[in-house]
Amino acid sequence: MSEQKYKVGQIVWADLTTNQADSLKDFYKDVIGWQEFPVAMKDGEESYNDYAMLIDEKEPAGGICNKRGVNSDIPSQWIMYICVDDVEATLKKAIDKGGKLVHESKKSDGSLNYVIIQDPAGAVFGFGKFQ
Repeated sequence: MSEQKYKVGQIVWADLTTNQADSLKDFYKDVIGWQEFPVAMKDGEESYNDYAMLIDEKEPAGGICNKRGVNSDIPSQWIMYICVDDVEATLKKAIDKGGKLVHESKKSDGSLNYVIIQDPAGAVFGFGKFQ
């Protein structure tokens, strides 16, 4: 049995979704020293890259994504992702407490992979069950 990599409540990732992914990945490479790892994406027939940004050749730092395709409705800002035990139950609790669903990603079986919500004060973050 494999041990879970992340703890519930842990911030596990951050993505920047933007209309300027190519120039901003260069900005973060130059300013912070991150390395890029292109991630092939498609928007209809058109192919493009999003970027996993790495601290070194193995250690991830975050992602810089184009605001198009599956990311077209995600706000243009850095979004942190938090590990939860049950995505559906956590989403229900967030909505019951005044949160608003911004974006959802579903697995092939129709269950939620992760969601992005807005808290009652307007801050945006995501959560999912990350292994």
